[in-house]
Amino acid sequence: MSRSRSCWFFILFLLIGGPLWSQVQDISKLDPESEVTVGKIYITGNNKTRLEIIKRELDFEEGQKLKLVDFAQKVVLDQQKLINTRLFVYVDVVPLFMSDEEVDVLIRLQERWYIFPLPIFKLADRNFTEWWVNQKRDFSRVNYGAQLIHTNLTGRNDRFRFRAQFGFAKQFSASYSLPYVNSKQTIGVAFSSSFTTNKTVSVNSSGHRQQFIESDNAIRKSFATSAALTYRPSFYTRHNFNLGFLRSSIADTIRNLNPTYHRQNQSIQKYLRFSYTFSLDKRDYIAYPLKGSVFSLRFNQVGLGVFNDLNMTTTRLTYAKYMDLKNNFYWANRTEVYNNFSNNIPYLNRTGFGYRPDFIRGYERFVVESNMLISHRSSFRFKVLEGVQELSRRSLINQFRTLPYAFYLKVFLDAGYTGSPLDSTQNNFFNNEWIGSLGLGIDIVTYYDFVFRLEYSINREGSTGLFFNFKSAL
Repeated sequence: MSRSRSCWFFILFLLIGGPLWSQVQDISKLDPESEVTVGKIYITGNNKTRLEIIKRELDFEEGQKLKLVDFAQKVVLDQQKLINTRLFVYVDVVPLFMSDEEVDVLIRLQERWYIFPLPIFKLADRNFTEWWVNQKRDFSRVNYGAQLIHTNLTGRNDRFRFRAQFGFAKQFSASYSLPYVNSKQTIGVAFSSSFTTNKTVSVNSSGHRQQFIESDNAIRKSFATSAALTYRPSFYTRHNFNLGFLRSSIADTIRNLNPTYHRQNQSIQKYLRFSYTFSLDKRDYIAYPLKGSVFSLRFNQVGLGVFNDLNMTTTRLTYAKYMDLKNNFYWANRTEVYNNFSNNIPYLNRTGFGYRPDFIRGYERFVVESNMLISHRSSFRFKVLEGVQELSRRSLINQFRTLPYAFYLKVFLDAGYTGSPLDSTQNNFFNNEWIGSLGLGIDIVTYYDFVFRLEYSINREGSTGLFFNFKSAL
């Protein structure tokens, strides 16, 4: 018996020891190379979610014959896949051996709370540090309003969001996504639209700090809409095709301050764009992975020649690896490479460190805009505490009776490089240079994919700072 197969057999024993022991007294003598037949599959707890959505994530079916060691592996991986649908607070896949050669499967689920009518109270700046330090805690730079989110509208894992936002930036937006529209559950669709007006606009950057202009009237208006088609031929691979349209109009005050804000100093910029993304995602838990890997490749063409508009081609390559080092120690790495092949990039289409999704910890106060970048982020983690806190047995809503939590201490190291700066920006001392940082931090992970991270870092220039964010860095 190989070492890896023995490991999976041991995992199976831990998962099903209770149910199996009562029916097969001598489990240790079962041959992991022997075949078992999957009998009945029982699913409980899915009050809203349709059965076909759950069964889509299973790598076995009723009547299928499998080697015992392969079945053990599928039980573990299928439990992870069901968690990663983000439909369930709790998932437990329990094999029930009826004999040495036949096994039923019980899948116990606890669904999430799916509908959230939520208030909006959010800083308009790139991150908390930008607002606290660079913008001097200006409460006029706050967005407020209301939004309605439903993450499982018809039980098909379809997601709907409507947003009415006021304050720093007025925005109305709506989106809907349906992961499967065909009988094989391989093709999905998504739609989104938004309309935004701004009275305060970032028009340039100097010394890697954004420069803003304010007005009593709206000086920028934008409308964006898109439609996407997703093809998921297997459990871990996904192809996404997205076609979008954007129209942006600006006041003369912006054009006078930055003639390259739009292409050729135009007051209106509009274009079609097309993007294709391939991803291979084998992470154990998407919100805060501890094991597995993810690879993605994105191609984006901005401007399709319809409006005599832009002609920019960009690519992004991402690879991340997560490793369990045992004894509650974990290692995570993430590398990204981005390139814009255009020599004429309007400021509206700027990218770089400081803009999502790119950042280097320790440089939260800066933006480093460029046509290309390379970044590598890594963390060495130690799980200090993990558990489930019972909040109230009397709660009428099952999804909020318990609070799962996990605390991780970490040491991190980041490094990044950007190419030439955009033409309109000034005093760009971080461009064409390697930047980096190291630091200590703590991550707090709980349900509904909430991750809070508190980090103390020192960067290459010797600047230190205490920063916190609400999303995993890796």
